[in-house]
Amino acid sequence: MTSLPLDAHLQTLRMLLSVLLLPLSHVRQDPVSSAPADDTFRRYSAALERDFRTSHHVCDYAAALGYSPRTLTRATLAATGATAKQYLDARDLLEAKRPLVHTDATAADISRAIGFAEPTDFAKFFRKRDGRTPLEFRAVARGQT
Repeated sequence: MTSLPLDAHLQTLRMLLSVLLLPLSHVRQDPVSSAPADDTFRRYSAALERDFRTSHHVCDYAAALGYSPRTLTRATLAATGATAKQYLDARDLLEAKRPLVHTDATAADISRAIGFAEPTDFAKFFRKRDGRTPLEFRAVARGQT
């Protein structure tokens, strides 16, 4: 077995190391930071908590915050896995379910309290998202069915 001179040995090690590191140099990091999306979602979420009784449209929040609806949707998807509209609807639905379970308020009163102009619109919204009418939900939640 022949021994390589020290310079040749070091050169061989450098070459082997470069062969091992070359594939790693092609791995790129995600150029888009999640920080702006997080900030956008936080602003949307805060605006939603403040104004959900007055607006049920993502485009209203987008305009108020200076974003496009698509930007709000991307940020909300990244943060929650739901679209901006789904997130808004879930918030409205939660706000409707609380008084249905804990009060004897009518569905019409609850619909007005959370910002629906017509109780029938609220009933359609509730049924589409929950699969039951508000009164069916109340009965099940209270163990009456």
